[in-house]
Amino acid sequence: MFVFRSPHRRTRGEGNLAYDYAKVILYAYPHLHALAEASAVAAENKALLSFRSRLGALEEAERIAEELAVRSRLLRLEKAVEELLAQCSREELFLLEYRYFRRRRRLGAFGGYVVPCSERTYFRRQSALLKKAACCFAACGWTEEAYFAAFAGYSLFARILRAIRDGRESAVAARREQCGLAFSGRQNSCCSRGGFLPRSKMTATATAATQANTMTTICTAFAGGPSAEGSPVSPETEER
Repeated sequence: MFVFRSPHRRTRGEGNLAYDYAKVILYAYPHLHALAEASAVAAENKALLSFRSRLGALEEAERIAEELAVRSRLLRLEKAVEELLAQCSREELFLLEYRYFRRRRRLGAFGGYVVPCSERTYFRRQSALLKKAACCFAACGWTEEAYFAAFAGYSLFARILRAIRDGRESAVAARREQCGLAFSGRQNSCCSRGGFLPRSKMTATATAATQANTMTTICTAFAGGPSAEGSPVSPETEER
């Protein structure tokens, strides 16, 4: 009995990589149809130029059949993503478009869309959406094993996967011009070029220290200064 094993096996301490293949599919989605048509053209060219080939007739026929098989797989993959999109809410469609697809016109159709959550929650929703995508792909027959069995040798997808696992995911997506996100939560911020970088520990510590000093100054002013012993503290100060 043949058991397929992924060429990228996970080990302890390496983290959960089960959804990396779903990321590859999402990043590639805007180009899947064009890639499928390119495979169809390649198959036709190989057939027309087969008289020049130094390969035997059977080998040449297998090469043509493989190109057509790749086209079929890419179109099935495209259909699986479209099944996912049909199940997504407007917010989920925006999150997919912003994170993975990067199609300027589609993003423009959302106008000044405000993500109805804080920046921290945004990352959690993206993670949950990726899991939803992987489940939808699996329901369409594209499990992790099926994906690697079909595309382990497909160089474009292999490069995308390698970039993701090497920590170069930002290099995969097309560069987006000044287009930030607005959050409705308390951690409202605007990120340009599609970059979501959490505050560094040093920046967060400095900000907290500044806020603490400001609060101390305000409280001291309300209390009448450090030399005013026994001075009553206003109700506003107590609430703060």
